[in-house]
Amino acid sequence: MKSMTAYARGEKVWENLTFTLEIRTLNHRYRDIVLKVPQKLFLLEERIKRLISTYIHRGRVDCIIKMSGNIEELNTITINWEAARAYKKLLEQLKTGLSLKGEITVDMFLGVKDIFTTEEEESDCELFWPPLEEALREILGKINEMRQKEGENLKEDLEKRLTYVKELVEAIEGQAPKVIENYRQRLKQRIKEIIGQEVDESRLVQEVAFWAERSDITEEIVRLKSHIKQFANLLNTDEPIGRKLDFLLQEMHRETNTLGVKANDTFISQQVVEIKTELEKMRQQVQNIE
Repeated sequence: MKSMTAYARGEKVWENLTFTLEIRTLNHRYRDIVLKVPQKLFLLEERIKRLISTYIHRGRVDCIIKMSGNIEELNTITINWEAARAYKKLLEQLKTGLSLKGEITVDMFLGVKDIFTTEEEESDCELFWPPLEEALREILGKINEMRQKEGENLKEDLEKRLTYVKELVEAIEGQAPKVIENYRQRLKQRIKEIIGQEVDESRLVQEVAFWAERSDITEEIVRLKSHIKQFANLLNTDEPIGRKLDFLLQEMHRETNTLGVKANDTFISQQVVEIKTELEKMRQQVQNIE
């Protein structure tokens, strides 16, 4: 189990260049990779994202890559001959039309846009990829180590809270049979106070049975125990489980609400409040899990 928050920084020296990498991962409902790379690495963006995706399955990833060194040596300067000839022709027309003297020189072309261009060849990107990939894998390995370590801490906390929730559910389960008898005694006493005589036991049994059917919480308890078991099993898997845990907590909260509404009992109501408090704390923790 992994947390979604981590940070790592690293460098890779390759020939006359240094790649500096920073990766920060944060909570996010889905996977969201945000890259900031030099212009020379634009053609590698999709490849970088694919590599990150093999290590990180959920969360926001901010990845910054910088290059330093003799970058200028890698630039290829080319002449756009078509643009140069067109410009020369225009200068000749201007010279003739205005009866200007002097020769057309190279200096007149130096400031003209699109005649001299700097190309960043696709082949450069292919040269950069092996060292960059190595640096990325190293830093992503560090990120995953941090996420794994933090995930173990989250797992330990969730297991403790889950155990407590299970104990609360078991306490409710133990109280459930007593609720019917308590209701029977309260109802019998209330009727006796109103009519001033002993209650017809057959009518009382019918009324209690009807109330018991409406207030039966067996189904909710069974579902809660099943969700608790599923939650515990997921905590021991290596796959991304954040969304599944979040869904289970929603279901547990729903069953707990229903249980609290149906069970007309002070003790059970107190346990329900405790369970909902723990589930909310667990939900906050689960938001950090991949």
